Amino acid sequence: MLMRDRIEQWLAPFDLDSVLHGHVVEVVLCLPQGARDDLMDDWAFVLCDYEPSAAGANIPVKLGGRGQPGRSVVLKRTLRNKSDRFVRWVIAHELAHAVLRNKGRADDADPEHAANALAAEWGFPCPVPMRYPA
Repeated sequence: MLMRDRIEQWLAPFDLDSVLHGHVVEVVLCLPQGARDDLMDDWAFVLCDYEPSAAGANIPVKLGGRGQPGRSVVLKRTLRNKSDRFVRWVIAHELAHAVLRNKGRADDADPEHAANALAAEWGFPCPVPMRYPA
């Protein structure tokens, strides 16, 4: 089975918006095998999207090992209105958080910097200047 077909099969239960789905496929295809397998083999991983509204959003979460919440990536459907480059960077950045388990690469590393660096290693550098609190 081709990798694209495996990714499509993996993504099907997440029922993503069709535009975002296509972007996720392209990003996941670019991930190194270890990162891709880490996400695709995790039965507790959840990927979803939502339309922002005043009523909020219902975000699904699965329980992972030891009763802890599994990893989740949540995308706003408003991304559909952004450039392909920006959308794919956001997706890669959020998947990097999941791979890094919302931590940095070292104990004292900032998770945002770590996710940006990993997304860039995967071929998705941040297309806009980032501002972080001092």
